[in-house]
Formats: sequence, structure tokens, C-alpha cells
Amino acid sequence: MPNRVISEENFYLHQEIEAARSIDELRELGVKMLGIVRFATHEHADIKSIVQLISRFNDAINLRLIALLESTEGIHLPEGAAYLVLGSEGRGEQTLRTDQDSAIVYVDDLPPEKLRDVERFAARLVDALEEIGVPRCPGNMMASNPQWRHSLTEWKQLLEQWITVPTPEHMLNFGMFQDLRPLHGDMALGTQLRDHIRAAVRLSPFFLPNMAGHVVRFPSPFTMLGRIRVEQSGEHKGKVDLKKAGIFAITAGASLLALEAGIIGGNTWEKLELLGKRRVLAGGDLATIEEAYTFLVQLRLQLQLQSLAAGNTPTNYVDPLALSAREREQFRQALNGVSTFLWIFRDYYLLDYISF
Repeated sequence: MPNRVISEENFYLHQEIEAARSIDELRELGVKMLGIVRFATHEHADIKSIVQLISRFNDAINLRLIALLESTEGIHLPEGAAYLVLGSEGRGEQTLRTDQDSAIVYVDDLPPEKLRDVERFAARLVDALEEIGVPRCPGNMMASNPQWRHSLTEWKQLLEQWITVPTPEHMLNFGMFQDLRPLHGDMALGTQLRDHIRAAVRLSPFFLPNMAGHVVRFPSPFTMLGRIRVEQSGEHKGKVDLKKAGIFAITAGASLLALEAGIIGGNTWEKLELLGKRRVLAGGDLATIEEAYTFLVQLRLQLQLQSLAAGNTPTNYVDPLALSAREREQFRQALNGVSTFLWIFRDYYLLDYISF
């Protein structure tokens, strides 16, 4: 029943988005969406369905905002260019709306006047997204930054540099970019970038293990004594960063394993299923890892909703002692699932035999 309600609400919400005539209306719909997510979570709807709902809502809001900027302000992305969403938005697996992560690619021979249109579009869209409640990326990985706005050839050269020279910055940038998804404009440009990534990775044999080392850079979710690892000092002392403790490892690790198989795009659940079919992950391990990832995503969403209800900024931190006994046991089981994935991942790329 909850999933049917989600489907119905999704239908009506999209109708309202299409009818929106201003940025203010889109901002109000964002608040309404939050209420739908809160209801769905309270009714124990399937977390995959909730994440899919949020992803489709984000896409619809972005596209309606782009249409409004063109109809009301004359701001548009010219032909021969594509707006790309990256990171969790590129994978279509955001929980609540997070920071903006985006880029733009355009054809090599785009005329100067159209390049100016691209720049205006990028700057205005980033501002407009902030107006409706989507924060700017603290690392400035956004289309408004010239470093994330290039011609097709320039992007190919930059990707080759990221892949062949594995500095921490290059690996961070690649990790953000690899699940690119063209949302608006010339979709073929996004396809060409994906094809180039596949080809460049195949030609660089040391890239995959180097990137794998980047994926496992955070410490184990457990201490040497088997306790859940918590922050030892600072603002979040005694709490666990859900992203560092497991969500990042499974998300980034599954993306890398899928990339080796030639797959770019799709959410983490889809990639894990693919890896099971390819026998990279055995059946029992696959179920353990999927359950772990699902629980961690669900817990993060619940915490974000609680923070917003209290008037606070959502974070990835959870206090294990604030969980019920049952939730704490589920949390420990989920972190065990993360450990299982990390063990398989490290063994697959022989990370314990490589010096970085």
C-alpha cells in the first residue's frame, strides 16, 4: 500500500511541477516533496522506491527550472551543449537534496557567442537552484565553475589526465564525474564522454587498483576490539559518519567494479545486482551487502528528516547510543556487511599486496 501511495503522489506532484510558473512555486513544491518523503518513511515504504521518487522529483524540478529560466529570463543552453549531473544525482540515488554537483560539455567548434550563452546559463542555473533550496557544492564542483565546463575534446584530455596520473585530487574528481548523466541538451555528448571513459580505463592498467585504494581510504567501521568506530573528538564526538563508515565504500566500490565491466550509470542497487550476475559477488555475500547498504541509506534518510524537523541542517552523523537496541543491532549487522564488501573488494584488487 505505501508504495502505491508513493506512485500516486509522484504522479500528482509531477503535474504540479509542470504547472509551476515561478521559482517560488518550485521552492514550495520542494517543501511538499519533503512531506511526501516523511509520510512514506513513516509508513515503512520500500527505501528503493523512496530514493527513486526523490531522484525523479529532482530531475523534474531541474528541468522545469531550466524551462522557466528560458521562458521568463531568456537564459538557455545553446544547441551543441549538454548539462550533466554528477555524483549521487548522476546515479539517481539521492536521499534528500544535497549539494549541487554538475558540469557542462559542448562541441569543439561552438561559436564564441554561444559560449557566452553557456556561461550565462551555468551561472544563472546554479543561482536558481540555490534559490529553491539546493546548496552550492562546497568544493565548487559545479557548472558555474569554468573548471567544470569544457569542450568535448578538453573533457577527454582532462579525463585521461585524471586516469593516468592518480593524484588524490584527480581520483576525487574522477569519482565525482564517472557516473555522469546528461540531463538537458545534447545527450549524445554525454554518451561520447562515457565511451571515452571506458576506453581510457582499459588503456590504463594501473588505474583500477589505484582508484580502488582511494575507495578504501577510510578506516574500518570497527575498532581492533570489535567496537563500532566513532569520532574521538570535535563537534561529532561519539558519533558515526554514515558516509565514511560504509555508504561511500559500497557506492564507490560498486561503481568501480561496474566500470571495469564497462557499465557507467545506474544506482548502487542496480550495480550490485549486475555484479552478482557477473559472479563478482557471490549470492550470500551479495544479499549481505545489499541489506547493509539499504539499511544505511534508510537510516541516513531518517536522520535527515529528524534534523529538518528540529530545524537543523541534515548531516550524515548518527549517535549509536541514541538508537534503540534493535536499531543498534541492525546497525552493527549493516557495518558487518560493509566489512564483508571491503574484504571482497580489497581481495579483488589485491590491495594488501600493493604499495601506494
